Amino acid sequence: MAPHKLDYQFDTVRLDAMRNSKLSLAVLALMASGAAAVQAQSNTANIQASATVQSPINVVGFQPLAFGNVFPGVLKLINPSDLTNAGRFDVTGQAGTGVTLSFTLPGTLTGPGVPLAVTSYQAIRADDAGQTANTVLFSPGASNAATLSGAGALHVWVGASVTPPTNQAAGLYTGTITMTVVY
Repeated sequence: MAPHKLDYQFDTVRLDAMRNSKLSLAVLALMASGAAAVQAQSNTANIQASATVQSPINVVGFQPLAFGNVFPGVLKLINPSDLTNAGRFDVTGQAGTGVTLSFTLPGTLTGPGVPLAVTSYQAIRADDAGQTANTVLFSPGASNAATLSGAGALHVWVGASVTPPTNQAAGLYTGTITMTVVY
């Protein structure tokens, strides 16, 4: 008797199922051995990230540059070493850290008459308020490098000169000196 077509189809389906099962087992075995091999080859490491926050810079305008009474046609010079009349800035921050000082200096003082010219700016920086430790004379018109003291302090004095013209109107003349400090 000839095999029945339906029997042939069932045999093919059973044969395919067995092949698929064997193939699935073979693939599963390869994956398991491959996963073990991959795990054996992996390696990891860690590093730390860190940052140390420093003390912020603080700048205070301690005293103004005070020319006091000036007279037409007469030069008035305030030296930066004049602890009473030179303008003074006090800086505090991270001890022993380098900073850059920069200045905005008025070319004139304004008041009731024509602007009064300010010339010959000079400055002194020191570690103490008495100008006795690490004192340096410099030109404040340029960017200047400095280092905060071991206590984290720096003091800066600014001096300049004015010579009112003989026809300068009487009255108070003012301007603003700005010092910027950057780590």
